[in-house]
Amino acid sequence: MHDVERLLRDELRRRSQLPPPSAAAVVTAVHGLRRRRRITGVAAVCAVAVLATVAGTVASLRPTAGSAPPAFPSPPPVGAVSLLAEPEVHFADADHGFALAQACPTDVCQLYLAQTVDGGATWQPRPVPGATFPAGQGGSPATLRVLGATTVALDTFESPTRRFTADGGRTWTEQPVQPRGTVPEIPEGGLAEVRSEPGKPIGIVVLLPDGTSSTLATPPVTRPLTSMWSNVLRADDGSDWVYGGDDNRTWLWVSRDRGRTWREVPLPGDAALPGNGQGPEIAHGRIVYVVESYPKRRVWRSVDDGAHWADLGRDLPPDPGGDIGLGAVVAFDGTLFVFGPPLPVTVYRAMPSEDRLGRVGDVPPWQRVGARYLQGSGPKGTEQPFRLSADGLTWTELRL
Repeated sequence: MHDVERLLRDELRRRSQLPPPSAAAVVTAVHGLRRRRRITGVAAVCAVAVLATVAGTVASLRPTAGSAPPAFPSPPPVGAVSLLAEPEVHFADADHGFALAQACPTDVCQLYLAQTVDGGATWQPRPVPGATFPAGQGGSPATLRVLGATTVALDTFESPTRRFTADGGRTWTEQPVQPRGTVPEIPEGGLAEVRSEPGKPIGIVVLLPDGTSSTLATPPVTRPLTSMWSNVLRADDGSDWVYGGDDNRTWLWVSRDRGRTWREVPLPGDAALPGNGQGPEIAHGRIVYVVESYPKRRVWRSVDDGAHWADLGRDLPPDPGGDIGLGAVVAFDGTLFVFGPPLPVTVYRAMPSEDRLGRVGDVPPWQRVGARYLQGSGPKGTEQPFRLSADGLTWTELRL
């Protein structure tokens, strides 16, 4: 401080010995001072604006209690896009559907979510941020879970978070997979799956419309199970169905109040034995089909929640090898189609008004993918190219 005062006194003494400035010099100095002040003021304003912008950006990226996670835009496309070898396709309604796809310009593939809004006539593929996997990897790198016309969750094996989009794949967030808290019911726009741990009764995890998960407060009351369906099946009327069993028997439950209460549906014949059935096919929430493949082929139908069962498969030929199962799909009108070997696959059909299955031809099998049918090529219907249909009669190739 004393050094500063000394320097200031020396500078004042030096200036007092100089001749007085001319008028022109005074004017020039004043103009220079004003210009410096103006430049300094503008710079200060710009600095404040920049700091405010940076502060706002940092504040927007910093998570706060109860705030939504940041959204990440879909990255630029890379390479040619194609369906996965084992397609994951699902339609939320007649127009809106999704398919998982890939682009593999190198030995690392980029995962895509393809969206259609016109029933599959055209598709818009968008890369999923941060979702890559090795080329040639078998199976699907993610599980496609469609919650609505624009809402999708992607779960990957052993990842603590899932990718979630509410705008058809344009932007994405990450949500925790681990359920938090409980919910009293499975809401509209939600999905549910069974959580089965060895030696414990089952639990049901609900994927909520915002991409988070909670545990259902009232799952079916069971003994510890050894085998379960992975998903809770929601029928067209909003009823929910759970299928599974242990070493002694197989069960089927239904809830007609979104999972608040459950009732067991008695199964027919050998379908109640452990491991003999393959899960129900549900039409309109009231027509229930159960297919047996072992020890003999049987197909059953009930229209009163299991109080009575009709044996539709009396004319099915025996399995020549004793170890080949039957495939089944229920159509939108409630008709059941059963696919059985030998190749080419033989198709049997029973309409809701018919009391037995009848053979209708030898064609590749197909499956329901929400509000559409999906059929592959080859004798087993599992090869490219794949086709889509709204009625099971007219098919259109699925082209991305």
